[in-house]
Amino acid sequence: MKALERDELIDSLIEGDITEADFLRLEAEMSVDAEVRQAYYRRLKLTHLLRLEAGDVSGQSSEPTLTPAAEQRRDRSEVPWQVIWPWLLSVAASVAFFALWMSRPFDSPRVAESMGSVVRSADEEPSAQGFAIVSAQANATWDGASLENGSLVPTGEIRLRSGLAHLEFFSGVQMVIEGDAVFSIDSPMQITMTRGSGRAQVPEPAKGFRVKTSSGDIVDLGTEFVVNANADDAKVLVVDGEVEIQPTAASPRRLLTGEQANLDRDVPDQGTVTALMVGPSEFQDHVAEQTSHQIERWRASHSDMQSDPRLLGHYVMESEVTWSRTVGNRAMQNPNVASEGAAVAARRVTNRWGHRDAALDFSRLGSRMRVQVPGEHVGLTLLCWVKINSLDRWYNALFLTDGHEDGEPHWQIMNDGRLFFSVKKPAGQHDEKPRQHIYYSPPFWNTSLSGRWLMIAATYDVENRRVRHFVNGKIVSEADITEDALVDAIRIGDASICNWSEPMYRTDPTFVVRNLNGCMDEFALYDAALSSKEILNLYRAGSPDE
Repeated sequence: MKALERDELIDSLIEGDITEADFLRLEAEMSVDAEVRQAYYRRLKLTHLLRLEAGDVSGQSSEPTLTPAAEQRRDRSEVPWQVIWPWLLSVAASVAFFALWMSRPFDSPRVAESMGSVVRSADEEPSAQGFAIVSAQANATWDGASLENGSLVPTGEIRLRSGLAHLEFFSGVQMVIEGDAVFSIDSPMQITMTRGSGRAQVPEPAKGFRVKTSSGDIVDLGTEFVVNANADDAKVLVVDGEVEIQPTAASPRRLLTGEQANLDRDVPDQGTVTALMVGPSEFQDHVAEQTSHQIERWRASHSDMQSDPRLLGHYVMESEVTWSRTVGNRAMQNPNVASEGAAVAARRVTNRWGHRDAALDFSRLGSRMRVQVPGEHVGLTLLCWVKINSLDRWYNALFLTDGHEDGEPHWQIMNDGRLFFSVKKPAGQHDEKPRQHIYYSPPFWNTSLSGRWLMIAATYDVENRRVRHFVNGKIVSEADITEDALVDAIRIGDASICNWSEPMYRTDPTFVVRNLNGCMDEFALYDAALSSKEILNLYRAGSPDE
């Protein structure tokens, strides 16, 4: 950040008219650069002095009441007390405010914000809205924004156009819904089925679970049942246990195992229910069968990746030897191919496909994977599959070079959910030190994403002078690379995945905590900027939800 731009942002902050985006940018600079913090302090102090001077001239300031001893000290003073006294107070207030501001965590909670279904404000804990989550799905197509596995089911009417979705209510009810279906989850104990078929399994603590339809209600009495609903009619089949049906135009009555009925007819043997063959108990087996085809597609995509001459490194964390700390590099064609990975302190855990010991958990303090990448590169793509527990560090590492020297990239996540990417520009003729231009994305993270697998990517395109950030195959931000920030000879050398290692020859045992609180099961590095279409194709090939 140039000095003129820095001072303009500081002035905007002091005057109270800074934008949210500029505040986040200035905040990040203050957290890493002592010179920016000093500049802020100097301009804050100057502002106080100018305001005091203006107050004296306009007659708005008032002299404090003094004791006789203070009056004598004031008479002997060379500087008028009415100037010194408020000046000292203002400077003290500035120092106190500055120290307090700089000591707080930089998570930007001062403005209430809504990100997805998660709401956060300055005085409240993070909260979320919903009564159920999407546990799993098979070939599901949603109307509007797709719901991913592990996501909260939003309130209001939802349409599942096709496929199957397994929902878990917070009451303990599990329900498989088949599209085409229109429904809304009204509470942990109630769903409204406007159209479609569903199969519900209700545990003892959730007895009394209710399904509302256009023809009446179905009330569980400890059971598993199937419901077919549309605008004119609704049918129910009791798979096991007992339900009570409460038709709109007839008296309530009970149905036992194997019985079925139309809600708009008071005749026990009427109605033919289309029973879902897949209920909650069988759904995971059904999903596993679907997943096996997706895994085959993912593995098939690896042969295309590994034959790509742009690929520097491709690390898939699965290993047949659980105690091994070596992660092989599957890239083969690039002359500057990266080294094998050396995992440090990371634990082996389940990957995004549900395979045991096939991902690395980096949440343990000191965890990292060490790699070495030789050569110079014109362009860069960084890509990984991660599952984040929380963003509880100022900087949450994805890929950081040792020391961050000239021409080296840094890629991490800020604790407010912004993606951070930079390549350090070597110092020019008139620069005192190397310049670092940081490319931030808007915040993409909220607590509803905790524990979900995501594909994150960043590209540094020297030819077109663009930096792009991607989440799950989609661009979340892009920015131009200005002439004075362009680096066309990128170097990496020694680096760490999911942590930061200062140069290995250091002797000071103190280190900053930047290890990612989460897991990673795949990481790829290219010496060119992949296109948006290529990034999307890699996501589709590797996503269990596609």
